[in-house]
Amino acid sequence: MVQLIDKSLQSSDALQNIGLIDRAVRIIVGTGMVSVWFFYPVESVSLWFAILPLVGVFPLLSGIIGWCPTYAMFHTKSCGMDEHNSCGTMPDQLDHLIHPH
Repeated sequence: MVQLIDKSLQSSDALQNIGLIDRAVRIIVGTGMVSVWFFYPVESVSLWFAILPLVGVFPLLSGIIGWCPTYAMFHTKSCGMDEHNSCGTMPDQLDHLIHPH
């Protein structure tokens, strides 16, 4: 069953629309934005710093899931351009990056 799902994600109609590098950057940036809540005292935080972690949830979740609603709205994707940057699950993308077919 897992192989069937994994193969369906490699098709041109795959649900994922974010490439591996894009996913990694989103996860790092999103984690940094969310971590603001844990490293700054609440008393000294401006409104921008209070909103920043909430905004950071978007890149973090889209990086983890591998799907961006903004990309979907404009019918674009950052994966699937070549065999090194295939669409699919994160383990599948890493496998294609390390062992191109």
